[in-house]
Amino acid sequence: MSKTSLCIRMLEILCSRDIVSVAELADLLETNPRNIPEYKKELEAAGYFIESIPGRYGGYFLDKGALFPVVNLTEEEKEGLAAGADYLRARNDFMQKPQYLSAMAKVSAALLNNHFFGDVTLFNRFPLAMPERELRQRYAEAQRCIRGKYVLEMEYLSRKNTITHRFVHPYKIFMYNNAWFLLGRDESSDEVKYFKLNRIRSCRRTMRSFRVPLSYNERDYLDEYGMKRNGEWYFIKLRLTGRYAMLAKERIYGKEQTAEEIDAGTTVLSCKMQNKEEILCFVLGLGEYCEVLEPDWLRREVKAACERILRSC
Repeated sequence: MSKTSLCIRMLEILCSRDIVSVAELADLLETNPRNIPEYKKELEAAGYFIESIPGRYGGYFLDKGALFPVVNLTEEEKEGLAAGADYLRARNDFMQKPQYLSAMAKVSAALLNNHFFGDVTLFNRFPLAMPERELRQRYAEAQRCIRGKYVLEMEYLSRKNTITHRFVHPYKIFMYNNAWFLLGRDESSDEVKYFKLNRIRSCRRTMRSFRVPLSYNERDYLDEYGMKRNGEWYFIKLRLTGRYAMLAKERIYGKEQTAEEIDAGTTVLSCKMQNKEEILCFVLGLGEYCEVLEPDWLRREVKAACERILRSC
C-alpha cells in the first residue's frame, strides 16, 4: 500500500475507535511502528488533529470535533438529506437520532438557502415492545464493544424462549425487517451468529479483547437481502388477487423476483425467499387473496396451518 493509502486507512481506524496504541495501529496497517508518527504528521498537515496519551495504556485518538473538509451539495442532494432527516426523526428505532439531527442541523446552518427539516408524518407499524431507552442501552453497549474490540457478555432470549448466557465477539450492528441485529462470533459454539437486540435481556462489556479472524468476510453473512445464513432459499410462486394483486408489484420480497400481471385483479408473484417459517407466515398473512402455485411443501404447510386455526376457533 502507498503512504497515502496507509494515512487514509489510519484515519479510518482512528475515526471508528477511541484510543489506539502505536503497536496496534502498526499491526492493523501491517507496517513498522516507526512509521506511525510520520503518518500522524501527514494527517495533521491535512487538518486532522490527532492527540496522544503517553503511558502503557496510552495511544493516539482523533479529535472528532475538528473540522473536516466540506463538499458542495447539489439541490437534489440537499433534498435527499432533508427527506432522510425527516424520515429518521419520525422513527422510534433509530438509535443515533439525537446525534444525527444535531449533525444535520450543523450542516444545514452551513449551507445557503437551507431548509432541512420539513413536516413528514410516519406511523411505525408494530413498534417493538421493548422501551426505546432499553433498546438504546443495548445498542450503545454493543457499539462500544465493536469499536474497542471487547467481548460482550449477555443474557439472551433464544427462539425457544429460554435465557442463555453467552460471550460474543461483536462485529456489526445492522437492521433487518425493521429490527436491530448484532452479528458476532458466539464463543460457546465458535460460530458467527445473528442476535436480535430486543432479545438481549442484559449485557455488559468485559475487559477481554478479541481479534477478528482473517478468514472472516462480512459478505458471507450479509447482502442486499439481509441475512445470508438465515435458512435455505426456496423458490415460491403465488397467484395474488384483489388488492394484493397491486401491492405485489410495489415491493421486493425476495431474490430474482418477477410480478406478472395476468389481468387488472390478478398478479403472479415469483421469487426466492428464505426460511420456511417466515415464508409460511408471509403467505398466511395474504389470506384468501393468495393461492400457492409452487412449491408443493408450501401448499401442504398452508393447508395444515389453516386446519389448525379452524380447530382452535
